[in-house]
Amino acid sequence: MIGIVFAVAALFSVLALGAVDMRAFVPAQVAVVLLAAWVFWRKGLPHVSILTWCLLGMMCILPVLQLVTLPREWTSAVMPERVLLTETLLTPIDALPASLTLSVSPYDTRLALLRMICYVLVFLLAFSAQRSHKEVLGLPTALLGIGILEASYGCFQFLTGQQYSLRFQRWLPAADATGTYVNHNHFAGLLEMVIPFLLAQFLFVKWAAGGGRRSPWIELIVSPLSSRLLLRVVLLALLSIALVFSRSRMGILAGFVGMLVVAAIVFLQTRRRSVLLVFLFVFSIPVAYSVWIGVTPVIERFEQLTVQGAFEEDRLPVWRDTARLIGDYPLTGTGLGTYRWANQHYQTSRFFGIYQHAHSDYLEFASEIGVPATVILFGSLWALAIRVARRALTAESVRDKVTSSGCAGAMAAILIHGITDFNLQIPANAFIFAWIAGTGAALIRRAERELRTEGSAQPLILD
Repeated sequence: MIGIVFAVAALFSVLALGAVDMRAFVPAQVAVVLLAAWVFWRKGLPHVSILTWCLLGMMCILPVLQLVTLPREWTSAVMPERVLLTETLLTPIDALPASLTLSVSPYDTRLALLRMICYVLVFLLAFSAQRSHKEVLGLPTALLGIGILEASYGCFQFLTGQQYSLRFQRWLPAADATGTYVNHNHFAGLLEMVIPFLLAQFLFVKWAAGGGRRSPWIELIVSPLSSRLLLRVVLLALLSIALVFSRSRMGILAGFVGMLVVAAIVFLQTRRRSVLLVFLFVFSIPVAYSVWIGVTPVIERFEQLTVQGAFEEDRLPVWRDTARLIGDYPLTGTGLGTYRWANQHYQTSRFFGIYQHAHSDYLEFASEIGVPATVILFGSLWALAIRVARRALTAESVRDKVTSSGCAGAMAAILIHGITDFNLQIPANAFIFAWIAGTGAALIRRAERELRTEGSAQPLILD
């Protein structure tokens, strides 16, 4: 039940241009809240660790505290720049209010808080869904279905030069694939979360079926599952080609890192050097096809990095401005979801428009919720990704191996991509990421519970 609701909500959000319009994400939010009420009423809250509860609570309570109205003197003691900003804006036209919130835009913080509550509930529901082994298949299957649809449409866009995302015309003419997303980087973000699961299915199922005595190349032909393995190779090629066609430089690199994480886990599990050969063989298919049809636009995107001043005009100005913003609000931030408004007072480039995002998840969260909370948040996410990878190394069933290694690869990819982009600010991608993180955490907790059960079942031997 949980997997079905999540799959429908994720698909709807992805098709709605990534749900960047807040109204497009409302159906998914309502579905998650209703599902959470029903599941937790019947089964109770999931048994996550105390540290996890603290982290989830922090992400929900901190925005609430940012919305609390405080006397101006208190606000000035905690965040003097907040009072100075209000004086600058209001003094010419009105008297300075006697009380202020820590958030510089309470309306935006309320909207962001509702989205954050949805992500937290997705995490908890995904965690709850893994109480039985049967539920584990929901995540890889759902993501694969969504990924195939998006990759197919993205390749169609790139090969035909279509300037539409569904029925919406692109804002600017582009030669890259965006799928149903507005931005090619977020399309790449979705694909880099899907590819690790498919690669894990191919590699783990191949060795589980083959027994390992024959050459991996012969195995692809004579194995009883050869048709299924071939299908996965084709799908891997489709998703990888679509990722290349996105022309997202960091997306392509992050996607490769996600695949490399999965290949490393499989290699450490099986101790077979042929795993690397199979990985290189599979990886070479989309590369060869891309070269055959022409990847000039993709190469041009990477060549821009070598042009003097190109990066200076791309990311560095907004990062410098964001660093100044963080310097003025280091402890509590400007308020969750307020970057678009707060950064207008610090922006020093591209005055024909405003930066709605910092082009870095790390910097944007630091500016909105403060440096300490951001360090805790992303430190916890990286720690979870590492623990999920370790869980994949000790998993016994193929199902757990595929899911845990896929979660590790997907989380690593999106966290690396977040250095130069803002996938976690896109509701559709953040929803899927929370689903993956919750599933990975559940697999870790279940392994710990099984280990304790096995330990307590050991017979007592008396000398």
